[in-house]
Amino acid sequence: MLLKITFDYRSKNDIFEYLLYFYAKNYIYDYEQKDEKIIIKFQGEKEEIQAFCSNLENISHSIFLDKFDLKIIEENFTPIKKEKKFTKRSFLTRLNANAYTQGELLENEWGIFVEEEFKIEDEFIKITKENFHDNLKKALEKLKNKEKIHFKNSKGIYAFEIFNENLDDFLMPSDPKHINAFFSCNNEQLKILAGVEKPLMKLKFNAIFRQNHQLKDDYFKMKIYDNLFLFAICFELEKEGVKFLNFKKLEHFEDDFEVALIENKLVVCRGYDYILPEFKNLIFQKEDKNFARISCMLSDFKDKKPLLLELSKKYDDIILLDKELNLLKLCLPKSYDEFYQTISQDEVAKRLLTNYTKEFTLPQKDLNITNSFFSLFGMVGMILELDNDEQNAALKLLTLADESKMAKGVRIDFKFNEQNEFDYTKTLRSVMSFKLAGVENQIIALGVVESLAYFLRDLFDDLRAKEQVNCALLSGSLFEHKSLSKNVFKHIPFFKLSDVPLWI
Repeated sequence: MLLKITFDYRSKNDIFEYLLYFYAKNYIYDYEQKDEKIIIKFQGEKEEIQAFCSNLENISHSIFLDKFDLKIIEENFTPIKKEKKFTKRSFLTRLNANAYTQGELLENEWGIFVEEEFKIEDEFIKITKENFHDNLKKALEKLKNKEKIHFKNSKGIYAFEIFNENLDDFLMPSDPKHINAFFSCNNEQLKILAGVEKPLMKLKFNAIFRQNHQLKDDYFKMKIYDNLFLFAICFELEKEGVKFLNFKKLEHFEDDFEVALIENKLVVCRGYDYILPEFKNLIFQKEDKNFARISCMLSDFKDKKPLLLELSKKYDDIILLDKELNLLKLCLPKSYDEFYQTISQDEVAKRLLTNYTKEFTLPQKDLNITNSFFSLFGMVGMILELDNDEQNAALKLLTLADESKMAKGVRIDFKFNEQNEFDYTKTLRSVMSFKLAGVENQIIALGVVESLAYFLRDLFDDLRAKEQVNCALLSGSLFEHKSLSKNVFKHIPFFKLSDVPLWI
């Protein structure tokens, strides 16, 4: 009998491959990874197949691993023995976590005990099996005395303490069962948080927590313990009723790994630990890191015709056809006066401007912005008087759209002009018209984001009809906002997401 298992795996990293190698090293099997699919073939009698599958149950879940299909087929195969050097990982896994709860200290499957260094007294030290319990006791005493512990890893230096109403950079539960005491967290989000990669993820505070605390934001970052020493600290504190630790990042070396779950799709926002090592090296060696990031993403689409939608909160936006032709000619003004002068050349727009100034105060300032839809959102937000700063105004507009419970917003003009340049003036005029008509800011905000999604859909559909594209590759930090992503997911079903993060 031949067992064939096909996994959907949204990354080219070797995490799952190594764990399979570790737990199935006594079996002969064939492994193939291609186009977000992992195919495993194993030949044996019924009892051998059952034993093989039982061993696979020991593998800690990866956030990149999605659904799988299992088939028994009657055919022979010749396994190909491949020698490979795997990337070492310092993960907390079921193996070392369960061992600790049983009174044993073990390395993880990669042979790593605790990679991070902790500063419990005067200096950072390496945690070993020999000093583990002594340092754990000291750390627990300090924490219970309302003192902070510091630790250092490849991402930076952090300080943490028992949660005491202060919110710094992220929270960590002493046990995942406590997450819903503070946050609204569904099973899919919990599954991602508990994945072997232990990402950061923004969750929404629940209604009770919001009522009892004065909060700047409704969302806050969460993370589950990702090394054995932190796990032991949380495990012991949980016995004494502690529910959360509060973390602050004191020094930044690299971005922490952060994801979002939008419409049950994993969106990698920050952190480059889980892309191919050669991609990471290439990106960070280049002066233009964003261009290098885009190049690495596109290299995965050699056999496809992707339309790259690079929408950023930091860089100029790009809509790339054939991996080299930028279809987006977006040139935003250097000041609001430039915008007013431009539209005043049209009599209808001039009347709109006059009528608008009778009801509302128009922004009057120079603009130092990128040529991006995020910057356009900032101009919209300032016209709607959401904020006097273009970046804050853009973020507030996106928050309104993200938090909207409405089925749809108003339709805002997103159009190319006769010169195939994006006509930002039509967008702003459309917003002003709806504002004058008494439409609420949140309805306009949702309409702005939705209308951008419609604009991208229409462009994609036109190119697809001409057989110039067959998928849309979503890239750039604007896609971390659910109001945009869920609309693009809905209207461009041929979309692709990369394991290369949105941010750089």
